[in-house]
Amino acid sequence: MFKKIKALIKHFIPPIMIPNHFRELKNRIFYRDKIIHRFEFKKDFYTRHAFINKAISQYKDCKYLEIGVDNNQVFNSIPLRNNKKFGVDPIRGGNYRMTSDEFFKRYNHLKFNVIFIDGLHEYEQCQRDCLNSIKSLEDGGIIIFHDFLPRSPFEENVPRKQSAWTGDVWKVAVELTHSVNVDFRIVNIDHGIGILKIKKNFQNHKMDNLKNEDFNNFLEYKKKLPIISSEEGLEFIIQ
Repeated sequence: MFKKIKALIKHFIPPIMIPNHFRELKNRIFYRDKIIHRFEFKKDFYTRHAFINKAISQYKDCKYLEIGVDNNQVFNSIPLRNNKKFGVDPIRGGNYRMTSDEFFKRYNHLKFNVIFIDGLHEYEQCQRDCLNSIKSLEDGGIIIFHDFLPRSPFEENVPRKQSAWTGDVWKVAVELTHSVNVDFRIVNIDHGIGILKIKKNFQNHKMDNLKNEDFNNFLEYKKKLPIISSEEGLEFIIQ
């Protein structure tokens, strides 16, 4: 009943009075230089769903984990039985209502073939999700990330300042690029799709200097990130 009343009220409130709409309008007026995209993604016919499902198709009896489920847009597209897919979110969506930290602590005995990380878009949380996922990955498994390529200062900013938000999880991508015994790529679509394969004797390269770096630093790091096309990404998954 409450949801119906809330939806009805929206019809009588001008968009400008809705907080998110007001924030977006304010950004366009006062912070235009902060929201202008410095680059654009390649326009093709793929989204993150394609790469996740391509990865899943490589395993005969795949077990899938999704960190950060939100509205189930991705989770509901996963063609696995319910006992083979695990969706973790503290607020809504999925089938495990808890934080990712809690999940990895409570279910540290579980192993997965494919893990998709799209949780809290903050560097240190994404870093923990990454390292915990590596511990929970079956041999030969694949980890996929969302939001590794922010296009503007406000898209990258923490705390959040606009609807389209990657946060600063790009810092995890930089660390992975410098890590030892990994195969890592970023597909240049859909806010940046990271694809990670772990080799034997993996060594994570933690870079403490990243914590205080910002979008301008990202643009410099971006020049050396392993960014590839969608078709190259699909080939990389099956290699």
